[in-house]
Amino acid sequence: MRLKWYKTTTKVFGDHRSNNEDAFLRCEKRGEDISRFVMCDGATSSYSARVWANLLVSSFAAGGERSDKDCVYAAAKEYEAKYPPTALAGMDHSTIEAFKRGSSATLLLVDQDKDNNNLLHVTAVGDTCCFVVDDGYRVLKSFPLEKPSDFSTSAYLITVTFDGLKQLFDETTSAFYWKRCDIDMGEFPKSMLVCTTDAVSQWITANQGRPNEIERMLKAVKKTNKRKFARFVEHERACNAMPVDDSTVAILEV
Repeated sequence: MRLKWYKTTTKVFGDHRSNNEDAFLRCEKRGEDISRFVMCDGATSSYSARVWANLLVSSFAAGGERSDKDCVYAAAKEYEAKYPPTALAGMDHSTIEAFKRGSSATLLLVDQDKDNNNLLHVTAVGDTCCFVVDDGYRVLKSFPLEKPSDFSTSAYLITVTFDGLKQLFDETTSAFYWKRCDIDMGEFPKSMLVCTTDAVSQWITANQGRPNEIERMLKAVKKTNKRKFARFVEHERACNAMPVDDSTVAILEV
């Protein structure tokens, strides 16, 4: 599969990209073949969310044959090295409390099957979503959330605290976190897989019966002018049609 296009913009227009808490696997060359795609969205309310999201993306991108658990724990190990207990000494009270609550992020993982290039194995934690969209801009499938009301409840997140990681892989609770789906793109000719963080995901689910709106958004993503997508997001926010948050879209083709 190939990462054909991607665009991202921050929650505050004109903000430096270093403040963007969305993270995803970028390819060195446009259209480069990849067998795995990763996207994470750091939770703004958590401590150092951008760092945690990027560590997760890096760990899963290099995952290879490692299990999901191994990838998460490898990222957590890097996080703990970056923020050792001694770091508390230089923090004020509110920062210490945020640090103790930990850092949280979503995960969307797309793996191409080794034997069937059309078959995609998708893993999701939280409200970062993917959508199968055909060349008529109809949304044919969405995962893991399907409608706007699905976003009204708090998302399950990957949180880098002892308790958080324990719950993430506990047999009695892990099913609430990890959602899995196989998508056979061979069943959807002339279609693309659109991966989006929650603000855009919510917008797509609200507009999935309006192909013209989906087309307008995806054409903004495909424009070489990066400002086109930012203007699209800015307009939708002004109309109260899209939540104010970092907004990222990546388009994959098989």
